[in-house]
Amino acid sequence: MAFPGKCLMGLISPTVLGVLASKYGVDERKIEEMLREAVNDVSRMLRRFVRARQYSFADRLANAAGREAVAAALYESLRISDSTLRAGRTLDENVKPYVAKESSVKILLDLLDVDLVSGLEAVKRAAVLALARRPARKEKKVEEAEKLAEGEEK
Repeated sequence: MAFPGKCLMGLISPTVLGVLASKYGVDERKIEEMLREAVNDVSRMLRRFVRARQYSFADRLANAAGREAVAAALYESLRISDSTLRAGRTLDENVKPYVAKESSVKILLDLLDVDLVSGLEAVKRAAVLALARRPARKEKKVEEAEKLAEGEEK
């Protein structure tokens, strides 16, 4: 449930969305969509490190207290992901790195510039999502079958 006067799950005020919308030349709903995609994209990159049991980037983003700490953690995670990918290596055994899109990083950094608290909450959300356990494919199929069965029973 969204909080009144807030967007992106209650993290960003309409005023902040308006400033970003003006900067990007789009409406507020598009900015909210772009921010949601950016959080998910950065989370996808961080999740690769978590799967490789390298928690430091997720920890640093979850606990960041300023823009500089976020920028440093993003830079280092992007740098390691990019160099590992270019070298044709993996982060750990079979964990292939993923490099977040430039547009995702840019909008998160812009959000930090416009409203530090909202920006810190957005990167913390990315870190938390990266740590959340995703169901294995087999589990996912079982869950989908259970949902279908529930729908048939009603």
